Amino acid sequence: MKLYYSILSPYSQKVMIAFYEKGVDFTPTKVNFGDEAGRAEYAKIYPLGKIPLLVDESKDLFIPESTIIIEFLENEYAAQGTSLIPSDKTAARRVRFKDRMHDLYVSEPVVTLYFDTMKPADQKNPEAVAKARKTLDVMYNYMEQSFAENQFASGNEFTMADCAAFPGLFYAQKLHPFSQYPNITAYFQRLMQRPSVQKVLSELLPVLQAM
Repeated sequence: MKLYYSILSPYSQKVMIAFYEKGVDFTPTKVNFGDEAGRAEYAKIYPLGKIPLLVDESKDLFIPESTIIIEFLENEYAAQGTSLIPSDKTAARRVRFKDRMHDLYVSEPVVTLYFDTMKPADQKNPEAVAKARKTLDVMYNYMEQSFAENQFASGNEFTMADCAAFPGLFYAQKLHPFSQYPNITAYFQRLMQRPSVQKVLSELLPVLQAM
């Protein structure tokens, strides 16, 4: 299976963590969005130009969207590695809810903040930045209460919801720090200790340092 990705993308990181947790082999294929030719080449594969994308031509497999890719991994490799989506329907629903919360209300606001820092002064969007920060503050309060009772995002076991939580929190350390929230801070430290996260960081950190 070939995974089209960018290591800077939170959603690519989310899927890579899931692959490493499951112990499923894949072929990482970088998409160079900074190069016009690279963007054009990828557009031939997926005209929407979104990442990550999982492809296996031998099996007629074409799966975009990070959550759907992880759903596929859990369906096809349920007995392998970490169980990322519980078999119990109620527990699975809770994991999916937290997954969406982390994508939409942590990663997305952080992406807004990240790209705003890269814009010239006359192109910055203070209104969008203020909205993103407000959303993160709401989520931080929610998460702080949740982690007072739970080791991980949806209970005491690592799941898809944690794959989704790490990338946004990683970037948020600098863009909208959560150091005043002890439960979130402790949770983030637990995530940082996982081999799957360390493997993603081993590729991500050199890129960030070079930038």
